[in-house]
Amino acid sequence: MDIWSGVGVVLNNSSSTLDSIFQSNGLWSFVNFVFIFLIFLRIVSIIWTAKDIISRTNNTGLQVLSILLVTFLTPFFGLPLYFIVRPVYFKRDLIPWREASALSLVNCSNCRTLNPKEYECCITCGEKLKIVCKQCNKEYPHMYAYCPICGAPNIE
Repeated sequence: MDIWSGVGVVLNNSSSTLDSIFQSNGLWSFVNFVFIFLIFLRIVSIIWTAKDIISRTNNTGLQVLSILLVTFLTPFFGLPLYFIVRPVYFKRDLIPWREASALSLVNCSNCRTLNPKEYECCITCGEKLKIVCKQCNKEYPHMYAYCPICGAPNIE
């Protein structure tokens, strides 16, 4: 008698295959659908959390903590806690652009430091913040693509 002869019978009679999940009727099909949906929701929330926290901070400890928080506390408890723990701003935003425009600040083209619009040079690296238009000879911030006075392109 072969030792492995009973293995095929056990595997063929198992009811945990994916086919049996979709072939069941009534309440069990609804329960299976909800179960599959919750698994999908958990996977999607973990992936979204990972992408979101990586775009917000370089702190590896906070990244790992945030992903583990959502992974182990389920999306229903972990995501609200993650929203409390996560940094408010993205890495690319040194200061929110609305606040920067309200404060009349411009980015230095060299070091990306925010400077008041009326300054001629960057307060960090000394780079010129304004250029002179080649058509109307008026000064305007270096970050503008066109002269705000005459509309000439900012080509150097």
